[in-house]
Order: sequence, then C-alpha cells, then structure tokens
Amino acid sequence: MGSNMAEQHPVGFQWVMEAKERGAKVIHVDPRFTRTSAMADLHVPIRAGSDVAFLGGIVNYIFETGSLFRDYVRAFTNAPVILKRDFQDTEDAGGFFSGWDPDQGAYSIDSWGYGGSPPDVDDSMEDERCILQVTRRHFSRYTPEMVEEICGCPKEKFLEVARAMCENSGRERTSSVCYAVGWTQHTTGVQNIRAACIVQLLLGNVGRTSRRSTTSSPGISRCPSRTRTRRSRGSWS
Repeated sequence: MGSNMAEQHPVGFQWVMEAKERGAKVIHVDPRFTRTSAMADLHVPIRAGSDVAFLGGIVNYIFETGSLFRDYVRAFTNAPVILKRDFQDTEDAGGFFSGWDPDQGAYSIDSWGYGGSPPDVDDSMEDERCILQVTRRHFSRYTPEMVEEICGCPKEKFLEVARAMCENSGRERTSSVCYAVGWTQHTTGVQNIRAACIVQLLLGNVGRTSRRSTTSSPGISRCPSRTRTRRSRGSWS
C-alpha cells in the first residue's frame, strides 16, 4: 500500500518477485493500476486517502475472527497495560478523545497515560481499560460494510485481503506490509503507518527472526550513483 514498488523501487522489488516464485502471495492495494498491480496476484483499488479505513477494517477483522497472535501480543506489546481511569475514547467524549481543548484546538494528553506506577498490567488482557480492549472497541466501527462504503472497493475483495493476511501470519508464517512515499508524504501519513503497525503487531509480524516481517519502507536515494534500501520498524505506543 502507498507504493508503486515495481517501478519506483525495482532493486527491492526483485526480492518480492523471488518470494512470489517460491509461493508468496503479492497483494497491491492502491487507487491506480500500475506495473506493481500487474505483477501482483491481486490488485485492490481504493479511493485515495482511504487507507486508514481499509487498515482499520483489517484490525477489526483480526479481532472478530480471533486471529490475533495472543502470546506474541501479551509478551511483546503494551496491550496488557491498563490506561488511566479518566481516559475516554471518541464514543464517550463527543467525537474527540479525552483532553480536547476547543479554545486551543489541541489535546492535553494527561489522561492518555498508563494507570499506576509502575503501570498496572492485566495479563489476561480482558480488563476493559487495558490497551488491547480499548483498541478492539475503537476499531469495531470498521466493519466490512463501512470499508466498502469509505474505500469504494467491493467487500469481497477487502475480505480476501484480510483473510490472506491472517492466514499467512502466526507462529509459523509472517506477512509483510510495504509502503513508500504514498504514505510517508500523505497528509495522514502518520495515521496510515501507525494503523499498519497495529495490524502487524496484532498478527505477530514485527521483529521475527530471519523474516522480512515488519512494516517496511523501501526507498531509493536521490544520488544516482548510489542506491540504498531503508526499513523502519513500527511500534505500538
């Protein structure tokens, strides 16, 4: 998503093609049909700027189908940590998170922290104020029907992508999300990348040994005599 890797990052794309030859499924989610789309197993066109809704739908699908890698999430994310009692999500605060100051047009984030010092933790991740449950409730709005309405792609295609991501993740397999300037230079670029990181962390696809399983951003330097590839790892904070 957010990348035309075949044309803009051909050096990195060769590894995608080698993986495809070994059986990997390549999916391209992008408003345009490009050379990357042509080389992919599946192209899913969406409306420009609707990436967060598409990714939010995958997050909701992970929860609804019980596909999250629970042991990984408990051990390697802050999902078990309990938030302060005065934190409020958008449903409880008139469309804003707690701490919104309309006069300043900005948030005071005092209520967004962890409860207790050291932070209170629920290893069962069932407490209604633990980060996993807050995340589940927040993304529950992104049903397949809402994704179809916002993104403009058929519900069946969205479900095919979500199902493929979940089936190819877990203890024995991992999936990778590749993005580039289509996300990083977007007005909601931070939200795009954070949503993708949440998907990957729920599925246990970050930091797995010998796997290219993190959210990655292949980039080519502006100097024509040198080509480099950069990767950035997402974190759930």
